Amino acid sequence: MGIFFSILSEGITCLFYGAVITAFIMATLYFILSCLSKGTVRSIPFFITGPILALLLMVNMTLLIGAFTVKSETKSMRLWLTQRLDGIHGTADLQSSQQVGDMLNEQFPLSGCFFNLFDMSGHPIEELPQVFYEVINSEMNCMIWSRLFWSLGFIVAAMLVALYFDKGEVNRNSVNNKRPVKGVRRNSCKNFDDF
Repeated sequence: MGIFFSILSEGITCLFYGAVITAFIMATLYFILSCLSKGTVRSIPFFITGPILALLLMVNMTLLIGAFTVKSETKSMRLWLTQRLDGIHGTADLQSSQQVGDMLNEQFPLSGCFFNLFDMSGHPIEELPQVFYEVINSEMNCMIWSRLFWSLGFIVAAMLVALYFDKGEVNRNSVNNKRPVKGVRRNSCKNFDDF
């Protein structure tokens, strides 16, 4: 039951910070787009891409905050594993490394959201804390960069869609809003003597 509440509280914290970061990014994008073109923030493509972008950013930022949280706990994980494995010798196989990983996930539940399978076979058990530390740090760095690049891609794509379709609406509106030029009437009489 304690693990559930721990994951729930850490998950809500990650969700809250993800929402705050998403709101900041969306406000910044709104400001940038409104400076580029007033019509963009009032267009239908903006109202369609905005919520979709917000949802995608919310998911990415929540995962990003979770990855940062797990990465910040890796030193504590290494210390905890060093204490738990003190005095145990031998070489790790798949089963023993999975047991160590499961113990780690019980103690640090948020890491269980990212890591389920552990295969550190071939490493001496005395080195497992350092191996886990390096593997978790490496995987979290990959997760962080992946989430950042995906978020950047989503932002660029949404801005391009909003600006592209806004240009199309501006061109259509400018064509429709042109007033017709009245033709000059020609008098059939060419000169005043004809009257």
